Amino acid sequence: MGALPSLLDPRSVIVLAGLMGVMMALVMFFMRRSYPASIRGLSEWALAPLLAFTSTMLFAARDYLPDFLTIVVANVVLFQACILYYSGSQKFLLGSSDTRGWTLLNGLIGLSMFWFSTVKPDFEARLLIVTFAVSLLFFAHALLYLRHRPRVFGQPLMIGLLLAQAAVAALRFVSVVLGMAGSNLMDGNWIQSLYISMYSFSVLLLSISVILMATDRVHTEFEYLATRDSLTGALNRRALLDACRGAFASDRRHMALLMVDLDHFKDVNDRFGHQMGDKVLREAVRRMQRAVGDAGVLGRYGGEEFVVLLPGTGQVEAMAIAARLKQAIAEPFGADSPMAEVGSIAVSIGVAANDGGRGVDEVLARADAALYKAKAMGRDQVIAAA
Repeated sequence: MGALPSLLDPRSVIVLAGLMGVMMALVMFFMRRSYPASIRGLSEWALAPLLAFTSTMLFAARDYLPDFLTIVVANVVLFQACILYYSGSQKFLLGSSDTRGWTLLNGLIGLSMFWFSTVKPDFEARLLIVTFAVSLLFFAHALLYLRHRPRVFGQPLMIGLLLAQAAVAALRFVSVVLGMAGSNLMDGNWIQSLYISMYSFSVLLLSISVILMATDRVHTEFEYLATRDSLTGALNRRALLDACRGAFASDRRHMALLMVDLDHFKDVNDRFGHQMGDKVLREAVRRMQRAVGDAGVLGRYGGEEFVVLLPGTGQVEAMAIAARLKQAIAEPFGADSPMAEVGSIAVSIGVAANDGGRGVDEVLARADAALYKAKAMGRDQVIAAA
């Protein structure tokens, strides 16, 4: 037990934090290379621990290297590492990052560190400035996650860690105000040890939180891709039928299906090419999704055929939704649209409501029969199943 204090003195803890930062930076680097580009923020999260390592090595070299490196540069690099973590979170949650204000603040921190280390040395002033800025940044970082919905796995850990780090930095700030700053960074008083130890574990836990969130996002994206049609973004046939079976299993009495077919779609492909046909399909899906809204689930059944599942919907309401959907698709393409030369598209729709406890296959067959009838009667119309 007698050797314990020497192993856990501030300099040792700082070096340990730096080594953990290097390890987590390597983990994040290889993770970034293996994860899809759609997971934003990984580059910033991989670079942040490396900067943290650089700053900790500079802090640990206090009294061995010039103060400019171990005070001014070390604090600027440390705060920049915190900014990079925040920037990575912005990209991960929002798709873009704007940390110009924090970078400007870091420049001011650098100037103040130079002034209070070289021109007018003052350890307390330096500590007040750094702890206030760190507390402010970590609190803002936590608010970013608190305001973002939905949560991903690992987000509660990230929020708790950021708030704890902000609280410890604020406590260190208060301790300075109360005259408990100590004489220098390597002073082993309890508040200094708590502040440095919390920072050391933060490097590790922040990276763990990041890995958990990124992995959850990858899982969600793969799950999404497995259930979506790659061209239109609508549910693919398997996911659509699974959704129908699940809905019918929960309530067979109040359900309706729309079978939708784009009229003469083959002519679009023949006249304007398959690329134009793909654009028309995607636009048709966007229009159908807007028309259906939250009332139903849209899926691509095959080719230019789509099915709309309408839970809790009877025949009359289903016919009204089908009419609205037909009208939305038939809107002519604007003159500035890349599909302007197509003009407009029409659809035939078969409607079948489950009014007798039928199974999904039977209702789907009835909707298909109604669609066939709509085509036989000249297309561009809505027909209810007999």
